[in-house]
Amino acid sequence: MRSARLLSLIALLFLVACSNGTTTHTAPPSSPPPIQPTSIPGTNAPLPITPQARTAAQDLATATPLAPTDPPMPTTGPTATNASTATTQPFTPSLTKLTDGGCCRNPVWHPDGTRILYTDAAPNQPLAATYAVPADASGQPAIFFPSAATVSPDGSRIAFPDFANGVTRIQEFGKQSTATIANNAAYVWFSRDGRQVAWLARAPGAQPSSNVDRLVRVWVANADGSNARSRGNTVRAADLTWFPDGQRLLFTGRDADGGNPGIYVLDINADTLTRIVDAFSPRGAHLSPDGTQIVYLAALEEKPEDNGLFVVNADGSAKRKLPLVGGVRWSPDSKSMLILPFQTDNGADQLMRIDAGTLAMMPLTDRATLPFRVAQDEWQPSPDGTRIVFNALTDSNIYVLRFSS
Repeated sequence: MRSARLLSLIALLFLVACSNGTTTHTAPPSSPPPIQPTSIPGTNAPLPITPQARTAAQDLATATPLAPTDPPMPTTGPTATNASTATTQPFTPSLTKLTDGGCCRNPVWHPDGTRILYTDAAPNQPLAATYAVPADASGQPAIFFPSAATVSPDGSRIAFPDFANGVTRIQEFGKQSTATIANNAAYVWFSRDGRQVAWLARAPGAQPSSNVDRLVRVWVANADGSNARSRGNTVRAADLTWFPDGQRLLFTGRDADGGNPGIYVLDINADTLTRIVDAFSPRGAHLSPDGTQIVYLAALEEKPEDNGLFVVNADGSAKRKLPLVGGVRWSPDSKSMLILPFQTDNGADQLMRIDAGTLAMMPLTDRATLPFRVAQDEWQPSPDGTRIVFNALTDSNIYVLRFSS
């Protein structure tokens, strides 16, 4: 029965991967000196750069940090037309190419919504740096930080591991001081307001095989490095997501012994861990921006109808199955989801919207008139909800797809 489960999961995940896949990220160098970026306004935040690809960043220790630079401010929009004479035209989606040369990985929106951050090889350096490029293609890409790094959702701070000293450093934009967290240079997840960080510390003792999540303890601290403390019991987990209240963390995993798999919520103040979804192998749990709902992929379940994409309330109630399988993200207003469904013909992708209340679907692009293909599930909605950025399967470059005015 378990082997049949495994075959079911492989088939399901293969379907998703054909259209989307797993995101990869690179890791920063040791101890760059403080950066002095210009003003970066904080707005509604996208997800931070995810941590999966932490490749040999120690070799980048000799890099010279370059200060992030602001792109040109957008020009004033067109003058409003008199409503009595204006003719409403349907919006036509469009693609804008931002990079050339098959360069780029892990594109995400900067919280200011005007530029895209991504990782790419830096000139005369062996490993990747973080680049920024204007989202409207009005300028060329430039190095934002000399290693892979994470900007807080509110745009106020940047975090980067210092492998040489076994710490993570956090720089507040506009200030000289750098906070230090003694966490073995672990990747950190910023809270929504940028004031706290969380990370997963490897638990002592023997680890399970590499095809399951690591044995870890969840740690949290203030972004200035103070009040570092472990929370909850040892678990098997790989990713964390902060709730908007800054008091709870979401993750998929299981007990240290491999039992009780599902989706968990950790209350960092009460130090309590609650399993809200019972699922054998849940993946890709995305919390809505308002913290009220979760969408996730279930696989390896006993009953075929229990596999697929599901939406539940943040307490695990009101479970509903989505009509499609594919890469899914929440819209910034939490009222709908964007999905790139798996295409059985292995052809062009199509962006669709699913109403979070009714699960009604609406196509946002047409495969024939605007063909595009997203690689490795590397895409993300813009802070204003009118665009997505993605890494293209066709040429490994970054594009912005505008689907709404």
